[in-house]
Amino acid sequence: MFRLLIADDEKNERDCLKYLLENTNLSLEIREAQNGAEALEILDNWKADILLTDIQMPVMGGLELIDRVSQKSPDIRIIIFSNYAEFEYAKAALHFGVENYILKPVIPSELESTLRSVTEQLEEERSVTERLQTSMLQSAVQFSIYGTLNPDSFDNEILEQLKDFKRLILLEFPVGFLEKNYSKFYDGLRNKLNLDFVSLNFSPQSLLALKHDILDEAYFGQKLFNHIDKEYGIICYIAISPLIDENSSLKEAFSHAEQQMEQRFWSQNEHVFISQNEPAEYFEADENTDDDTLMNMIKNALASRDGDKFTKSINQFLQKYRKQSNQSQFYVKYIFSNLAASLYPYLPQSEKSDGKSIDDLISTLYLQRDLSKIVDMVQQLAQSVVNTFEENTQSERKEIVIVKNYIHEHYGQELSVELLASTVFLSPDYLSRLFKKSTGKSLYQYICQYRMEKASSLLKNTTKKVIDIGIETGYSNYSYFCQSFREYFGKSPERYRQEESNA
Repeated sequence: MFRLLIADDEKNERDCLKYLLENTNLSLEIREAQNGAEALEILDNWKADILLTDIQMPVMGGLELIDRVSQKSPDIRIIIFSNYAEFEYAKAALHFGVENYILKPVIPSELESTLRSVTEQLEEERSVTERLQTSMLQSAVQFSIYGTLNPDSFDNEILEQLKDFKRLILLEFPVGFLEKNYSKFYDGLRNKLNLDFVSLNFSPQSLLALKHDILDEAYFGQKLFNHIDKEYGIICYIAISPLIDENSSLKEAFSHAEQQMEQRFWSQNEHVFISQNEPAEYFEADENTDDDTLMNMIKNALASRDGDKFTKSINQFLQKYRKQSNQSQFYVKYIFSNLAASLYPYLPQSEKSDGKSIDDLISTLYLQRDLSKIVDMVQQLAQSVVNTFEENTQSERKEIVIVKNYIHEHYGQELSVELLASTVFLSPDYLSRLFKKSTGKSLYQYICQYRMEKASSLLKNTTKKVIDIGIETGYSNYSYFCQSFREYFGKSPERYRQEESNA
């Protein structure tokens, strides 16, 4: 709906205009003023899109009104209607930027045609403005989750809107899904699930920044999963961040959602991950934590080669048994032999080469009568594992270099965590953790950023067509490339190229 102000000193003329306008299909909110001064008062508190004004009015005439309105609100569309068709009035109106001049008596079809043309122009401008604002907000969200937001690069309205987001939803799809379905997919979420969000594309992942809270995370996640399965016949993974409040940030929420998403490597049959079902490795254990939970924490830390989490969890386990007395020797030997068996594959090769097999190790443990010495034996094994993790730090960095180089050489092709992990003979979950820890970005974030920077360089330094640049940087779908580019830079590829060439 657009706002229209009628300024005319003749009430019957105003009533006639309102009657004619109400019989059109135009969506207008109409107010009226009997002279220019009253019109200015109304415009001070009510921002109109269109001013329909007479020329000859008492107190303040139409030309003076147009002059003052043009200075104060240059975006307003002005239409003159008058009995006075003399050239000097038309000439003065053109000087103030008036594009439309209607003679009295008003012909209904001419009035409707003129206003329809004006409202169509306003709709187009409003659409362009909204797309630009959305692109800028997407760009601000992207920099926020990276932790690199520069407030000076965005106006206050965008910065204020960043405070409106309540949840982040991270989704992972089969490779290629987003490129083909992104527009239909997001429209479906808005129209069928009534979601209000801003989206970011890290194909095959997508991030939704919701502007409203979720009362039941598990129910919402399952509803979203069922919608995607029903509409597209695909299986995806969904991770939901905790509530974003004044004590948290978009970056923290995104980091948590990423951690939740990593559970897909451990829970193959689960597809919705929420804050209540965190994996054991993120659980803060205490002396009352049961053995199964502690063992799972240790095993997860071993699998991810996370020295800090492994040291913390193994020490909690050992400390628990150093404090306890009157334990069943059979149970202690059983649980510690299981722990020793879990540690053995991660021992340095030199210790395995000494002739001690896992069977020898467990036999020695079972023959030990002093339970404190059993704890000491396992603690020595754990320390050897920790030393191995520390020694492998440099080789792990080499693996990150190899993955980065592969991305740099194949950024125009389809890339997945599974493919990249296979190039360095690591499991996908371990590579994901290692890469995030080393670079501060997930693999998909890094790939997206690298592709965008390459696209930026090609736009600035070549005359290649935008569609060809999209294909070269890994986006076979032209619309998806333009959408992703706007999300990253806050403007379309064409506008980016134009601004850079004029810089």
